[in-house]
Amino acid sequence: MSRFHLLLLISAVVWLPAAAVRAQGMVIGSDRPAVSCLPPEARLERLEPERGEDIPVQIDAEFFSAERGEPIVAREQVRVRQGDRRLETEQIVFDRASGRLDLPVLLNYRDAYIAIRAESAWVESQDSRGRFETVGYRIAESDGAGQAVVIDLLSPSRAELEDFDFTTCDPADPDWQLKAGRVRLDLDKGQGVARHARLEFKGVPILYSPWLSFPLNDERQSGFLYPQIGFSSDDGFDLRAPWYWNIAPNQDATFTPRWIQDRGVMLATEYRFLTARQRGQLELEVLPSDQRADRNRYYGQFDYRATLRPGWWASVNARRASDDDYFVDLGGDLEDSAVQFLRSSARLRGSGRLWSISVLADTFQVLDEAVGPGAEPYRRLPRVQGAYDRPLPGNMDFGIDGELVYFDRDVGVTGGRFDLYPRLRWNFLRPGGFLRPELGLRTTAYSLDGAASDSLTRTTPIASIDGGLVFERSLADGRRVQTLEPRLFYLYVPERDQDEIPRFDTAELTFGFSQLFHYNRFSGPDRQADANQLTLALTSRLIETADGGSPLDVSVGQIVYFSDLDVQLPGRPVDDRSRSATVAEVNWRPHERLALSAGLQWDSVENETEVAQLGLSYRGRNARQLALGYRFRRDRLDQVDLRARYPVRSDMNLIGRVNYSFEESQTLEVLGGIEFESCCWAVRVTAREFIRDRDAETRRAVFLELHLKGLGSLGRRPYPLFSGQR
Repeated sequence: MSRFHLLLLISAVVWLPAAAVRAQGMVIGSDRPAVSCLPPEARLERLEPERGEDIPVQIDAEFFSAERGEPIVAREQVRVRQGDRRLETEQIVFDRASGRLDLPVLLNYRDAYIAIRAESAWVESQDSRGRFETVGYRIAESDGAGQAVVIDLLSPSRAELEDFDFTTCDPADPDWQLKAGRVRLDLDKGQGVARHARLEFKGVPILYSPWLSFPLNDERQSGFLYPQIGFSSDDGFDLRAPWYWNIAPNQDATFTPRWIQDRGVMLATEYRFLTARQRGQLELEVLPSDQRADRNRYYGQFDYRATLRPGWWASVNARRASDDDYFVDLGGDLEDSAVQFLRSSARLRGSGRLWSISVLADTFQVLDEAVGPGAEPYRRLPRVQGAYDRPLPGNMDFGIDGELVYFDRDVGVTGGRFDLYPRLRWNFLRPGGFLRPELGLRTTAYSLDGAASDSLTRTTPIASIDGGLVFERSLADGRRVQTLEPRLFYLYVPERDQDEIPRFDTAELTFGFSQLFHYNRFSGPDRQADANQLTLALTSRLIETADGGSPLDVSVGQIVYFSDLDVQLPGRPVDDRSRSATVAEVNWRPHERLALSAGLQWDSVENETEVAQLGLSYRGRNARQLALGYRFRRDRLDQVDLRARYPVRSDMNLIGRVNYSFEESQTLEVLGGIEFESCCWAVRVTAREFIRDRDAETRRAVFLELHLKGLGSLGRRPYPLFSGQR
């Protein structure tokens, strides 16, 4: 009795429901407060834990008897307390000879985490065996509650429960319950085992398992995870039943058998490991005999990274699919079906205070049949990159970038390329402005196979002057500062004939505000753009004096060309424009729930919009959310994407998405659904249609998810509609 085994064991046997109650918020990811099935006054408040063997036990009772040779008896308003543990009953009988403690009448127990009510109980203090009958429990700071007909204490760390149930609904009328005929708990192993476990929803059994294992603490445990169910128009029902294997504290694996109605049985595996210097993940999906495609299909992925020593690490990323249509047929959305290449690479990288070096080898698997052999990406076997940056006296700094790479492909010109770009810069920095003149010399050399010339060399000087001013003024309210930041950037690069140089990895960069201040219009060294140009740019910001945040910033800029742009990609004519498109960008957050971003490229010569984008996001109260996106690129892209969630009642939301292409006059994706949330469960039903391939074939799918708060989710969730939503 002095060690108070009774109260300690009562806490232990109810660890299962306490560990199960985790997700009490909304499944749909809104900011609506969590709904409780109980009024605030009926919820069990969590107490401050106060535990320890040295905390004394206090017993109060109206009647106490401890005669020689007779059991110790406490009756009438018996109160037992040790730390945060409290026991109230009307009678306690302790037999000193046998060490048996009897509580023959109704008892109530309370600690920091749980409250228990039992009709009767007994405990053997010698070996901590005991029994509690007709038990009910409630978990603090949650709606978790349940009961058990019998709790048998087998030892201080093991117990068995008969006819156990658990719910987060109103215990008097639960919408769902987890039930089990017999439950065995082992606190030493941190594991529980339930026999004949079933999950009932609205009185209907929806899940049954003759044997179920679950953790009693935060440690991982092997066992089945919740199944996932879906349906699509071209594949029928899709059922997944993942099984998790806790191999070791730093290793685990998940095996997911999957049945696709019109294709067959598939197995997906995932293995992960983590050490002090290494981490890796291996994924493998195998469909032995696809009934629709009439062939074996697979996809494998391996990601690995190792820290070799401080400042040095190595990584491997490998991906491979059985065929070009794997993601079109078995992918989950439009993004999956649009995969063109699978890249596999190995890299070694080191860095120090002033330097960095990288060695890379990569290859590609082409999945898009529209990409011919002459347009496939080159294998780089290998690619060596290095960089060195060093400050010099007199506000000077010196930098050098270098690259050595060999390009290989089955069709076309192959060979090696060496690129070196040293540069010297002077930095004049003041609180109200800056000036940075820079001079560099870029040399690129080639050793080629299959070209008209075996070796080529190009050397190009690059000179630039970057300068800007920052003006500030305080606004009338005194809470904000407005800036005005004019900036000039002059770039001079003489023209060099580059028509004979092959194009291994070079493309024209997407023109935007950042490109106004770059020394090259192209990615990769195969083309170094000629330039004699001046960028004029202006930025204005509003800055909060309290926290430095910027609720509004506006930028506009344009390049003035003093000579024609002669260096172009093959097949492109010389650009004789006198100025570039005008680029403007705006980021505005007028309210913490509203954000707007916009960008525009306007060609004043052609009097046309080249690029436009608009993004609007709103997150209101009570789950209201809206996201609008618009993208336009002349002669290539013209799409609008609208996503919304709207509450029609306090417990019901409508959700939807429309993605439409004006260029093709076609709906790329449409989604509609309904979300309903009660105090202890939520359900989401969505229907979706999207383009699955380049031939504009559509796929229709239906998703159903039932979320039982405090337990988990059944079904298959669609992708999140809004960023940050899980």
